[in-house]
Amino acid sequence: MKKKKEISNNQAFIYIFFKYYKQDFKKNWWVIPNFLFWALMLFLAPLLTNQINLSLIGNTSTDGFWLVSYWGLDTTQLIIISAVLLFLNLFNSFLFNWWSNTFAKRIETHLRNEILEKLIRQDIPYYSDKKIGELLTNVISDAQIVGNSAVDIPLNIASAFLQALIGLALTFILEWRIALVGAVIFLLILTAFVVCYNVLVKKWERVRLTLEKTNGNVIDRVISVRLIKSSGTEDYETQHFKDKHVDYYNEGKLIGKWMSLFSMIVFVGDFLLLFTAPVFAAVFFGGTTDTSRMEAFFQIFPAFVMAQGMLTGPIITLFMISGAAAMAGVSSSRILRTLNAESILDFHYHEGKEVTDLKGDIVFKDINFRYPEKPENLILPKFNFTLEYGKSYAFVGETGSGKSTIAKLLLRFYDPTEGQVLINGKDDLKALNLSSYLKHVGYVEQEPQILFGTVLENIKYGKFDATDDDAIEACKKAELHALVMSWPEGYQTVLGERGFMLSGGQKQRLVVARIILKNPELLILDEATSALDNIVEKEIQNKLNQLMKGRTSVTIAHKLSTIKSVDHIVVLGGNGAGIIQEGTFKELTQKEGHFKNLYEAGKIEH
Repeated sequence: MKKKKEISNNQAFIYIFFKYYKQDFKKNWWVIPNFLFWALMLFLAPLLTNQINLSLIGNTSTDGFWLVSYWGLDTTQLIIISAVLLFLNLFNSFLFNWWSNTFAKRIETHLRNEILEKLIRQDIPYYSDKKIGELLTNVISDAQIVGNSAVDIPLNIASAFLQALIGLALTFILEWRIALVGAVIFLLILTAFVVCYNVLVKKWERVRLTLEKTNGNVIDRVISVRLIKSSGTEDYETQHFKDKHVDYYNEGKLIGKWMSLFSMIVFVGDFLLLFTAPVFAAVFFGGTTDTSRMEAFFQIFPAFVMAQGMLTGPIITLFMISGAAAMAGVSSSRILRTLNAESILDFHYHEGKEVTDLKGDIVFKDINFRYPEKPENLILPKFNFTLEYGKSYAFVGETGSGKSTIAKLLLRFYDPTEGQVLINGKDDLKALNLSSYLKHVGYVEQEPQILFGTVLENIKYGKFDATDDDAIEACKKAELHALVMSWPEGYQTVLGERGFMLSGGQKQRLVVARIILKNPELLILDEATSALDNIVEKEIQNKLNQLMKGRTSVTIAHKLSTIKSVDHIVVLGGNGAGIIQEGTFKELTQKEGHFKNLYEAGKIEH
């Protein structure tokens, strides 16, 4: 895994190409003979052209260079052979292009699926220092760049290599002295090209990094459009966007300079190679008295010019793909970094013990917790507590006391730094199949999670096998049915991203309906009503109190009014003090201590 992280941009791109080619080798094997057939046609083209020229001028000599002698065929037969080979090559080219486009899309699709799977299976700490825009750039932009380039670039490089090899071979077969001059020029041009390309890759790395930051900033602002609209800061944000794109524009200008240098190298290379043959033909044969040797050379001169002309093709090809290759290399490296990023937690998605129910106690045994992002801060000291099945619990305390950490440990957003969370009193949560465990857990948080989709899709999320009637019945119990039926599309109404069209109370009712449908055995309420007004809070809290009956429930409390009826309250102290008080609501309000102070003040600090 570590070795993959250290590979270069170009190696990353080659790795991705061969990975997917190998996966679909049974479908792709014919590409290799297809490619070799194209190379054969490339090799025969100048020789056939030369033979046709000789036939047209009536030269029937059997002497000449290898494969350049007369084959005993007349002009018509040579033209027919050339036409047939041309048709076969065109058909071959059609198949090749059709495959390359299909294969490129397959790679892009597979990459997106792999990246998305990796991201949704990553642990929460992975996202602590990343922007949504950066992740979206990786999923959408990088995958598209690599997908579009995954076939064209490797095959263009391979074809350029073969074309150069064939061109050099033919020129040396036909006239080695002129070929030697052309080969030296070609290698010098190629060396300059490689130097420029390496610089271009570094420039593209800076461009991609700048683009990633710019995209992250733009998406962050779009997501926060309510803040912008409520602040009247559209003019500021417009200028902010422009300022953020200045760096991207400046980095892009540097790319333009190097691409212009590339273009100059290509132009110079083409010019030198095209004039090498006639100039050095005059040098080597202009003053010779061996007329037969001179005539023999000029008979194959058209073939030599075509062969040497092949050397300009690879340079043009490399120039055309250089920018795309640099981008694809950088994107491939970024993709592999994402795919190879190791999760701190092992969720046992495809292994681990399956959880069939949560009808036992949940035990916090010798828990010690520090957030991996800030390991210097102790959140929970040696913490021991048991959640008895079917009872309701509340955790209260000041900010940083660790009350929300309890919910995160139960959801396995994090693992304890030390100790264990034992499910059903015996099974370490870290060893369980997480998906099977979470099927029995319901979670309601302060900011309800609403997906872009229909009402039914949102209600049935996490309980996908439920029927529409079951979902509608859950909405009735959550007192959401009347509202949904007042909309023209009813339960097929598409809710905006993050429930944009719903009020806070309506969002929570939808989440309550989702929980009613799921019917979990463990219910976790993380300040579920703290953002609601008093009237709506009371209505939602009554529904939550009904949900808590007959199941284990954990409430992370912000307001005292939400925990009066729970069976047991745990008070956590700040600065890693852990549990400082326990008891029922009545017991704690009558006992001197932190809880009573908060009660008398009429609030619990958030």
